Amino acid sequence: MLFSRVDSQTIKILVGIALGLIVTAIIVVMIGMAQVDGISGIISTPTSTKTATSAETATSTPSATATATNTPSPTATPTATSTPTLTSTPTETSTSTPTATETPVPPTATFTPEPTIEPVTIEPEVGLTPVSIEAPLTTTVGISQSVSLTNTTVITPINTPTATFTPAPRSVQLPADLPNYRQVEDHFWFDRAFNSELSGWGSYYYPYGTNARGQYFWHYGIDIQAGQGTTILAVGDGVVTHADTDLVKVLGPWPDFYGQAVVIKHKESWKGLPVYTLYGHVSQVLVQPGQQVKSGDPIARVGQLGVALGPHLHLEVRVGAATYDDTRNPDLWVRPDDGFGVIAGRVVDSQGYLVPQQLVTLHRSAEGGRFWRQTFTYPDNLVNSDDNYYETFTFSDVPAGDYVVKTFYDGKQLTIPVTVKNQETSFVSFDQRTSSSQQTSTTPISTVASPVEVSLEETPTSGN
Repeated sequence: MLFSRVDSQTIKILVGIALGLIVTAIIVVMIGMAQVDGISGIISTPTSTKTATSAETATSTPSATATATNTPSPTATPTATSTPTLTSTPTETSTSTPTATETPVPPTATFTPEPTIEPVTIEPEVGLTPVSIEAPLTTTVGISQSVSLTNTTVITPINTPTATFTPAPRSVQLPADLPNYRQVEDHFWFDRAFNSELSGWGSYYYPYGTNARGQYFWHYGIDIQAGQGTTILAVGDGVVTHADTDLVKVLGPWPDFYGQAVVIKHKESWKGLPVYTLYGHVSQVLVQPGQQVKSGDPIARVGQLGVALGPHLHLEVRVGAATYDDTRNPDLWVRPDDGFGVIAGRVVDSQGYLVPQQLVTLHRSAEGGRFWRQTFTYPDNLVNSDDNYYETFTFSDVPAGDYVVKTFYDGKQLTIPVTVKNQETSFVSFDQRTSSSQQTSTTPISTVASPVEVSLEETPTSGN
């Protein structure tokens, strides 16, 4: 009996020992396999693939990869190296061959805004040393949690040159048989179109023969600002030839250009040619065709019809016929106020061509470095010059006194001193064929002056 009990206990002990040895062997084997896997992980390159998720979708944006080298470089496909590839959601595999994945073809090199790169740390398995990436993977593509991989916007860099002034082509030569402007007499036939208590001056910002730096139509008259409904006066004696809309009888470049207008044919003729004045955009006509009027008679009220952008009077002088192509500059026909005069002039290059759309500035003599007003010369073949002066620019309503007129072209700045006399026209000629222009410096006048600098006494007005 004793032997039988001892034998049973011994068997249990032996069984326990055997089970312990088996468990120990299993643990040893598992540890050994884990070590082998770790060594294999060091030797072979685990490949990571992009897994499409709702937040990140593989598109044509180039994938950026980093290798454990001094200079990481972006590649289009995974490269077998000794460090894991950075991706948004890496899945490691223990193969030495890159897993076949659908890698987007990188687009043509374009400029891509570089997002902020946040340091990314990868925690490897046992046996791997943590790797920290703190530098951008590339100078053009970065990885950030705030940038979606679905952004396919391509921005093409454009080298925008610095804005420079390009002279307009010159196509009109100065006629050889012009009258001598020093011997020309003025023809200030007309009075103001408003009562004396109102200004009656034309806009400095939008004079005859300009387009307000491309904002409006080329101007075939002058704009005189006045309130809606202000009474308009005839500027001279004559007979009314039109007092209606211009829907049927076209007075401008197309029907309804003025909305409503009055046209007067004046008693005096110019070198045998009839002279007309037109009053455009009026809200109400106060005369009838065929009616005789005298200077100062009410003929209409200020409006903003047709192409006008606000209430004002558009005044034109037409010589030879009452058409849009026969206009002249009203500054040389409307008598200046007492104590004021007009400056007219032209710019001619060394080949005898008129220089179109050329910036010209007016300076008070005491303030030669700061211009008071500015204008541009007429465009070629659009508006007409005066038959006597053949001018290409004017400054109207200039107080009598001493001034300097300047322009910069063909690499030279030219200045001409001028004295404005009471109710007279003072003419300046920038002609590079003669010595009438004085070159004082080689510093160009700015052609991009802000609206505040256009005039110290005038703000821009709109309309035609």
